[in-house]
Amino acid sequence: MRSVLALLFVSLMVGCTKDFEEINTDPNKVTSVPTAYLMTQAQRQILSQRFNTTCLLYSQLWSETQYTNTSRYETAEASFNAYYYSPLADLQKIIELNTDEATMNDAAASGANANQLAVARILKVYTFQLITDMWGEIPYSDALKGAEAFQPVYDTQDAIYASFVTELTEAAAQINESAAGMEGDIIFGGDMAAWKKFANSLKARVGIRMTEVDAAAAQSAVTSGLAGGFASNDDNALYTYLADAANWNPYYDHYLERTDYAISETLADYMAALNDPRLPIYADEAPETGTIVGMPYGLSAADAGSITNAQISFPGIAVRSADSPGILMTYSELLFIKAEAAARGWITDDAAEIYEDAITASMEFWGVETADIDTYLAQPEVAYDGTNYKKSIGEQKWVSLYMDGSEAWSEWRRLDYPELTPAPAAAEGRDIPRRRAYTQNEYDLNEENVRAAVARQGEDVMETRIWWDK
Repeated sequence: MRSVLALLFVSLMVGCTKDFEEINTDPNKVTSVPTAYLMTQAQRQILSQRFNTTCLLYSQLWSETQYTNTSRYETAEASFNAYYYSPLADLQKIIELNTDEATMNDAAASGANANQLAVARILKVYTFQLITDMWGEIPYSDALKGAEAFQPVYDTQDAIYASFVTELTEAAAQINESAAGMEGDIIFGGDMAAWKKFANSLKARVGIRMTEVDAAAAQSAVTSGLAGGFASNDDNALYTYLADAANWNPYYDHYLERTDYAISETLADYMAALNDPRLPIYADEAPETGTIVGMPYGLSAADAGSITNAQISFPGIAVRSADSPGILMTYSELLFIKAEAAARGWITDDAAEIYEDAITASMEFWGVETADIDTYLAQPEVAYDGTNYKKSIGEQKWVSLYMDGSEAWSEWRRLDYPELTPAPAAAEGRDIPRRRAYTQNEYDLNEENVRAAVARQGEDVMETRIWWDK
């Protein structure tokens, strides 16, 4: 009897464990994700997580109409965590899957391994630059290591920027245009030649940021990047939104219910004084006057609330449609970098001519007619001033960077043009922010490394200038 029971027990055990993994696997739960899906998600999250609206306000391209906290610089602290756990984590996973021998063959279903690696590296640089340009020193070399570095060190900006140049140079060289491109790529649709141009253009952006702190490195990066960068507006790095609720431009979604942001009086008045043909594209007419009227910048909530929506101009349909593109970098921006390189004597091209080409590229991007462009450029007030190229380039570049708030704010800090006036109702009498402060959560979880960064960089306040901002 005992032997029969023992045999029955063994049979039951074998029967229960024979298909254990199959039986206990949820068929509706994904266990592996194609890298194409990770790439799509990463690109979308980069555009979603960047502080674009905040920077549009800091650079006074937009103004707040009722809740004026941001344009009055009320909150110094901001968190960079979402960058790390969302787009950067996805990009790092793409790199890991395409380099691990156990997974790289499967990963290649979404494009050649080398090309996936190149795209991920380029977008990592783009994202890390957004972060370091806002906070200064950040976790970089220790970042994205998970349990290996729960308390990552903060890297100095000079080291981070040097790494950017290396990463972009290597990523561009890694691209194989004859091999399969990256699937799930919303920006360039897997066009690897386009990614190579973007890598070089981004290297020029990285280089121009270093002009006041490392001229030799800046010149090398800029001239190298210009040689292989964008050649026309057809090369622009844009994120394509779609006219459906799941994938539409977030500003379209915002303006369906809210009217928090209007074109700033600062920008509207500057453009109106020069009869800039982009102004009626950038903004709609104010219903009360039938003209474009900018919202005064940095008012108290009470003063801002006294101005009605009918009295001011909101962003135009070109920037708040469901399918209005998200801007990562344009040919116009690259031409302004080239104009500055010429002004500094780094290249032999004519700075004035390239400056006009940069304005032209911006206007063509926004759909301005050739005759209107020519009329605008013919004005003496628009003419390039070689005795103060920073002013000429700084002001026109600022106008051209509409809807790319991060870059507009960074370039204003670097060039100090246009000459912006701080918010009249600024919190605690603050000046225009030069950076954002670290959150208390960083001090609580990584105090030693945060305090080391502050000791090197300067007081953890909005007024402290980061490495390249001299």
